[in-house]
Amino acid sequence: MEISELRNGIDAIDSQLTTLFLQRMALSAQIGAYKKERGMPIYVPQREQEIIEKLSQNVPEALAPYVKQLYAQIFSLSREYQKDLEG
Repeated sequence: MEISELRNGIDAIDSQLTTLFLQRMALSAQIGAYKKERGMPIYVPQREQEIIEKLSQNVPEALAPYVKQLYAQIFSLSREYQKDLEG
């Protein structure tokens, strides 16, 4: 397989990831509004850790640290977005 074909595959996946990320952030905004209305904290470290551990168990062992980093970053971005929406 040529590198251009491999890159085309990556480009297609990146497009899908972006679509999913936008969907996730929209839901994150709704969760942020829900939490704000009820006086709940945005950051719940125990929940985030539970999710990260669960997701990293379903991947090859060599990739688990990368999945953990990925979701830690996604959660951080979600929290930041929720805070930005609070104004």
